[in-house]
Amino acid sequence: MIAIIGVLIGLLLPAVQSAREASRRSSCTNNLKQLGLGMHSHLSTMRHFPAGYVGVLPGQSGNAWNSNNQFAWSWGALTLPYIEQQPLHDRLAPRTRRLYDHVTNGGVLADLQAPLAEFRCASDSGFQTVNSNTNRQVTVASLNAIGTTSSSYVASNTSYIWHPGGRLIGGPPGPGGAPNSQWAGTVAPASGIFWRDSNVKPSQITDGLSKTIMLGERSWANEAGLALATDASNEQLSVERCLGTAALWLNGTDPDSRRRGFSSTHAGQLMFLFCDGSVRAVSETIPHTILRTWSATVGSTTWSVFERLVARDDGQANPDF
Repeated sequence: MIAIIGVLIGLLLPAVQSAREASRRSSCTNNLKQLGLGMHSHLSTMRHFPAGYVGVLPGQSGNAWNSNNQFAWSWGALTLPYIEQQPLHDRLAPRTRRLYDHVTNGGVLADLQAPLAEFRCASDSGFQTVNSNTNRQVTVASLNAIGTTSSSYVASNTSYIWHPGGRLIGGPPGPGGAPNSQWAGTVAPASGIFWRDSNVKPSQITDGLSKTIMLGERSWANEAGLALATDASNEQLSVERCLGTAALWLNGTDPDSRRRGFSSTHAGQLMFLFCDGSVRAVSETIPHTILRTWSATVGSTTWSVFERLVARDDGQANPDF
């Protein structure tokens, strides 16, 4: 009898585990759909999708990236009022108040550490609401690094890199060169949807909303992103905290892929939100090119399927996957 029970348990356990993972994957899908609704509500209100992260407040004069004048809020903070987080948005005031102001002039650190269920994949094992990983924390001017709310999701930045190691791409210089870009205007613009002070409209996503990735997963084990803020001490090393690139391995274990790429604990696949609001699974084995440099011809016919899914205007036929 004991042997029979053991056999039955051995048969049932995989089915139970599979059902649990299916439930967790469904929860992850619902999170991404809610974030997609938030993105589109932002679009309806502001007439463009939110910035990947924001640079300098209007009227401020400093342009150095580690200046107190930097916003340092990410796309997550800008979508708060559209995902039923209006009170938190009002306390942070990311459109009018610098992150520096919030943490030095009466702001409550708990606001930056509030658990946000919409940003957590249930399958993301080891997930910590407040990010304890020093690589994922935020340094604001002279303040020490602080842990902020984690996110299992990062926004699409680019299909290629500007620097060895998979560095992502920030915004171009503004009028008169301000806010100053560490890329000095020499790097091709990001091919995805989000960068510093981006304000992409659907008309600029010429490859089609249903064929262009907006958000994707990054697991805690692979240095999950930040939900509300990006670092304000070094732009070229801070973009990765809330954005991701297609130029690194999916579910990669090397340090660069862990920090800057996309990853998931769903077996063999990752969940992505597309610009039309749909959520689809993408296999970790989808064709993609590693460490393609920004100098490569944009939209080249040699671009891989995953590169083209992240790019908004590569000009190639919509890829099947």
